[in-house]
Parts: sequence; structure tokens; C-alpha cells
Amino acid sequence: MADTLPRRRARAFLRHPRPVRRGVQVAGALVLLLGVIGAATALDLVMPPDNTFGAIPLLCVVVAIWLLPAWAAGLIAVASLVQPAVLEAIGQWPPLAADFQFIAVAVLTVFGTLTVNALIRVAAERESLIDSLTHFTSEAAHELNSPLSAIRVTAEVTLLQHRDVARYVASLDQIRDQAIRLSVLTEGLLLLARKDARALYVRRVPLSLDDVMEELYDRWHGPVERARVTLEVERDSGAELSGDPVLLGRLFDNLVDNALRHARGRIAVSTRVAGDTCVVGVEDDGGGLPPGHRPASVEQLRREGGFPARSGGTGLGLSIATAVAEAHGGTIRLEHPIGGLRILVRLPVTSS
Repeated sequence: MADTLPRRRARAFLRHPRPVRRGVQVAGALVLLLGVIGAATALDLVMPPDNTFGAIPLLCVVVAIWLLPAWAAGLIAVASLVQPAVLEAIGQWPPLAADFQFIAVAVLTVFGTLTVNALIRVAAERESLIDSLTHFTSEAAHELNSPLSAIRVTAEVTLLQHRDVARYVASLDQIRDQAIRLSVLTEGLLLLARKDARALYVRRVPLSLDDVMEELYDRWHGPVERARVTLEVERDSGAELSGDPVLLGRLFDNLVDNALRHARGRIAVSTRVAGDTCVVGVEDDGGGLPPGHRPASVEQLRREGGFPARSGGTGLGLSIATAVAEAHGGTIRLEHPIGGLRILVRLPVTSS
């Protein structure tokens, strides 16, 4: 076990070489390929004409395109053109063969580079998709396990011995609450899955942002007051937009719910119109994030570990809010004022 950490570091070093090590590798390969091209040219000069030596520079170009950076592959391509130029100048090659070599190197360099870049891009997209799917599956399993475990434990404890009616009712209330949470969580996961599959349906109807904010206040002023937190909602932007009222309501519900879990005494929801977009800000005074952990997007926040875990949350609220905003052609950004966190939602407006 003593050599576990050094082995891990060694494997990481091999998988992700440092810039200096990568530079040495590129330089070594470059020198080797240039040496091969030079040796092939020299052999063509001192030996009887042989088409085999003419194919060696083409092979070097192929190797360079696949293994070296673009600038190094270009250098190898230029060097491979020296051979037909020199041999044609001294009469060792017929002009037609030299022209063919020039054309072959040029075509191979262009199309080979395009092919390699396309394959690299496809591989990167596939890796990103696999990472997203793995994260989604892990997150879904973790989130679903919590309410299911609570339901099972509550039922098992209730069945251990006979209880009075009030205790049975209390146990059923707990099971119902966890079932509701499980249902909400399942709907959220389904929404994210549809968004990733580009199958999220958005029913667009004319909406008043002020009405959306009014309904938001009506839904949340009770829970916020019970948590002894002040809720301020600005409801006079005058903005009109086109969107799905259910999805947009869920977007702002998730943001207020997230703010309530972190707020110390105040939640402020502001609205304003900036050109052809409306900006809705949800801010809390919960202390914000540490100075070294202040991402500008929800995706960065998720990658860096997210918020400290608190009971009762599904952990998917901000991801769902981002999916809904993007489905409406909007964005979500994070700002970090002193002593809190502000989440800004930008949505296109139809009039203001």
C-alpha cells in the first residue's frame, strides 16, 4: 500500500503529460521523421531509381498528421517536398513523377488533417456524452435512493410493533411526504432526460412577467415566513414574453427554493428589461461561496462540487432551472455579491 500514491501519480503523468514532456516527445518525433525523409532522399541519390523511396515521405506525412501537432505535421509535409524537387533538379526523377509527389503530399496533408480533426472532435463529443450520461445516472441513483430508503425505513419501523392510530397516521404522513418528493424528483429527472434528448416540449403562450412574479410570491410567501425569512419580489417590469407557464414557474420555484435553503434572513427577486431580454435575479444573503469557489455558470458549480449538502433538497434544482431557461432561449448566470449569491435568468421578451 505504500506505493499506491506514487503509482497513481505515475499513471496520471503518463495519461496527461506535462507541457515540457510533451514538447520533448514532439521534438524527438520531428527529428526522427526528418531524418527518415533525409535518408530516403540520400538513398535515392546514390542508388538506382526505386519507387519505394518515393513512398517513404508520404508515410512520414501520414504519421505526422496522426501523431504530431498541426504545425509539426506541416513542417514534415514541406520537408517531404524537398525530395521530388531535388531529384527532379538532378534528373533522377521524371517531371511527371515529381508533380505527382507534390500533389499527393498536398492532398494527403489537407484531407488527412481534416479527417484527423473530425475524428478527434467526434471522440471528444462522445467522451463528453458518456461523461454526462455517467454523471446523470449516478446522480439519479443517488437522489432516488434517499426517498426510497426513507419510505422503506418508515414502513419497517411502523410494522415492528402495534401502535395507536395517531402513530400510524404520522408514519403514513412521512411516507406520503417522501412519495411526493420522489414524484417531484422523478419528474425532474425526466425533464433533464428529455432536454438531453432534445425532446423537451415547451408550450409557448403569451405571458406577463409581472403575473409570473405575482404567482411566485403567492406560492412562496407562506413557506418563507415560516422559515423566518423575508421575501421581496419586484412585480412591475412590464415585460411580456412567450413561454410555458408551468416550466417557467418551476424554474423560478427551484431558484427560490435554493435561495431559501441558504438564506439567513432575506431573499430578493428583482426584474428588469435590458433591450430584447428580461433579467430576473434571485438573491439570498446566505454567505455565498468561498473566494476560490465562485463559478459563473451552473455547470461549473456542479463540476466543482455544488453547494454544501442540506437535507430536503433533491440537488437537481439548478440543473432543471438551467434546462428550462435554455429551452426558452435564455441563460442562467451566477454572480457573487458580498455576503450572498445572485442567480440571473435572462429570457427573450416579446414586448416591454
